[in-house]
Amino acid sequence: MNIDTAPRMTNHLPFVQPSHLGKSPVWLDDIRQQAIERFRKNGFPTTKIEAWKFTNLAPLARTAFHEIEAIDRPALTRADLEPYRLTPDCHLIVFVNGQFRPDLSALDHIPDGTRVVDSSTADEDDLRALTAEPAVAEDPRARTLFDLNTACMSGGAVVHLGPGAILDPVQLLFVARPAAEPTVFHLRNLIRANAGCRATVLESYIGLGEGIYWTNVVTQVAVAPNAVLRHYKLQAETHSAFHVASTSVRLDHQAAYRLFVASLGSALGRNEIDLDLAMTDAVARLAGITLARDSQHLDTTIRLDHSKPRGTSSQEFKSVVDGRARSVFQGRIRVAPDAQKTDAQQVSRSLLLSGTAGADTKPALEILADDVKCSHGATIGDLDEDALFYLRTRGVSEPEARKMLIDAFIGELIDRITLDAARSYFRSAFDRWLSEGSRS
Repeated sequence: MNIDTAPRMTNHLPFVQPSHLGKSPVWLDDIRQQAIERFRKNGFPTTKIEAWKFTNLAPLARTAFHEIEAIDRPALTRADLEPYRLTPDCHLIVFVNGQFRPDLSALDHIPDGTRVVDSSTADEDDLRALTAEPAVAEDPRARTLFDLNTACMSGGAVVHLGPGAILDPVQLLFVARPAAEPTVFHLRNLIRANAGCRATVLESYIGLGEGIYWTNVVTQVAVAPNAVLRHYKLQAETHSAFHVASTSVRLDHQAAYRLFVASLGSALGRNEIDLDLAMTDAVARLAGITLARDSQHLDTTIRLDHSKPRGTSSQEFKSVVDGRARSVFQGRIRVAPDAQKTDAQQVSRSLLLSGTAGADTKPALEILADDVKCSHGATIGDLDEDALFYLRTRGVSEPEARKMLIDAFIGELIDRITLDAARSYFRSAFDRWLSEGSRS
């Protein structure tokens, strides 16, 4: 299918064959065609669909987005991006408005047997992994933005680690430079950790400048036997942006996966995480923070399957919500009938800083095995008035006392990040958020 004959989508979103992929194989064209047909049939998810009950995409669906090809190449330098780099010497691959920028990237010393490349150079094996179905089953009507990404994907990174490789760290930096008209970026990433390797990968999404845009991203993750992957994500889009992300993770035998995600940008944002402990003795540790203010709406939705015995998973997510903002946390854990000796824990806590802030939480356990240890808990509350009063009586001003209590609530999770550079990176993002609130 070429760009001239590509069908047009509903809701103002054109379907284009990404030119940077060159001539794609017939099987990939078929996958794209099937995906766009599903999107045409089902449209945007609505709040009538259970998985989207708390998040209304109407503002997104009624926006007329334009093709990325119409955007001029933005002028940026490496110095412009320094504030957003994990470390000055980390491996770095940069995309600006969905387009790979080798002039801004730093990929000179990638270990032998490992590839960190633009998806335009993906081989057929990686292309098939890029276009795989989500790791966890769900109502197809809830997956239409995943389908839309499959149909329109243009731009993204492939991180493919060879057996036994060590890569610490690599950063995927996605920069949006909004144009005069609303634009959309359908990004597709792949992280493959082969047997016995160890890696740290950070995805960063930032916006520079004013304007409406939509980042629709899918990241496919596969962790092979005895591999260890630390996966971090910062969502710091502009407050006029939309950000919808689907992260799909498959863990093999004795694979270990650790995720930390911070959501603090965009007007409307949603992080979906689908994770399948697909083989025995897999381990997954998930944590994250949501920082919302003004009228932001930030959603974290997790679907986690324990498909095989002796899997271990933990989840701890915290939200701080101010102004008229709203946070959402949905966490579903499913333990398959033969997944005996499963240990699955989940905790969600939300802190509301104003009378108009809101939080929705929906934990769920589906346990089909009998020899398991599973639990979940969720709390929503205000700042501790006794602790606030205590600090005030010791001469701390009310704004500073509030910042100290918020810091104690969120800082606990950040302090558990094992990589020093990543801990500092997220601490800086959180400190900036706190400081911005004190000035508003």
